[in-house]
Amino acid sequence: MVSVGEAATLRWAADTESGAPYVFYKSENMQQMTGFEYDIAMALAKKLNREPVFVQNAWEGLVLGLESNLYDIAINGIEILEERQKIVNFSEPYYATYLQIVTRQGETRFKNLSDLAGTKVGTLSGALSEKVLRAQNDVQVLTYESETLAHRDLTISRSDALLVDAPIAKYFSEINPRFQVISTPISSMTYGIAVSKKNPELLKEINKALNEMKASGELKEILERWALWNSATATLFDDQSPTRLKPVHFEEYKESLNLERTFKERIDVYQKAMPLLLKGAWQTVRISFSAMIVAVLVGLILVSLRLYGNRATAFGVAFFVEFIRGTPLLLQLFFIFYGLPSVGLEISAFTAAVIGLGLNYSVQESEIYRSGLLSVHRNQVEAAKMLGLNPWQTFWSVQVPQAFRFCLPPMTTDFIALIKDSSLVSVITMVELTKTYSVLSATYYDYVGFAVIAASLYILIGMPLVVLSRKLERVQA
Repeated sequence: MVSVGEAATLRWAADTESGAPYVFYKSENMQQMTGFEYDIAMALAKKLNREPVFVQNAWEGLVLGLESNLYDIAINGIEILEERQKIVNFSEPYYATYLQIVTRQGETRFKNLSDLAGTKVGTLSGALSEKVLRAQNDVQVLTYESETLAHRDLTISRSDALLVDAPIAKYFSEINPRFQVISTPISSMTYGIAVSKKNPELLKEINKALNEMKASGELKEILERWALWNSATATLFDDQSPTRLKPVHFEEYKESLNLERTFKERIDVYQKAMPLLLKGAWQTVRISFSAMIVAVLVGLILVSLRLYGNRATAFGVAFFVEFIRGTPLLLQLFFIFYGLPSVGLEISAFTAAVIGLGLNYSVQESEIYRSGLLSVHRNQVEAAKMLGLNPWQTFWSVQVPQAFRFCLPPMTTDFIALIKDSSLVSVITMVELTKTYSVLSATYYDYVGFAVIAASLYILIGMPLVVLSRKLERVQA
């Protein structure tokens, strides 16, 4: 149930990297979102008399985010499937469609699903199309996180064909002369708005609003403007009336695509996108340096307990270190952000990112510190004892200063690796530099230019650490 403090908002989630025609940024104004599902979300918020608040999340995490109460609804081409209905509730369908095969222009081998046997077929990860392909014999399934990447691999023959939702085929395949879309419809599906099972009242409100939009023709008008009205949706809505509106948004989208830009046009695009890239870079800096502090402090605690604690404590720390080192960082982030709320521990995405990265790198730091401390000759420790220093005084005054020289180079490498690994936090709703790059490259179909800019920003972020490390090495020499 939505709490009183949230009653005036409708927190809706989607992944802008999904691209057209769902929810995406306008190429001429990267501060403005658009898409047919964006229009539906805005119309719903207006009908519910709520202020719409957008929450970015990776597509594969949209359903999990609902269970963690990160937002109220998820709308992003989410097919109503039986396995998903066990986890979340779905609204009345707002769109009906099917799958289509996409091939390179001139390809004649594929007419229907059975023709894909013995070939490499690309599709979107977690979508119904992946499930359909995996049910086929002798099909090598290639999965992608974005439509743009799937089409790019088809262009350079890394795949033989694609199987995608019809709206994707229309907006990514039909308008590009490199591809051709096989008209034969495959399977069928409906899109629904996902709502947490803990929020049945909101589901009733959403269904009421959707039914009103269907009855008034507002939903049909949205689909017409995006050139998405089809016979399947007409049957779903029981509306066989002719279309009335021109597909103005579809035409605008086609006009905005300029795959062959001049050098000056590319520079203009990069200038428009720079505020978003800098915002993503700042998020990366915040996350990375906060996690570094956690990693250093926790690493010192771990190595202290392991070397100077009792046997049980040392064993517990060793087990923790090996457990964290032996499990993927991505899995740890998922557990902290999506798993802990199930036991009543809800934390923000930023906090989860800092804790996840900090703990993961703390065990690596502790091992670096341990090797550094053990490299201090035993005679130094014995001399400290002879001078009357207790173990902690020996640790801080004798061992740590000498070990620091040995630890500094691998620490610097570790922290630079942490900055790069911060890109993984996009799976828990954080929009940092890599996620910003993914969205921009998918919007402008420019993977090289934006990659160069993003890489340069990563180098600039890590450079102060390299400079500081070199200075400290000279001081210690």
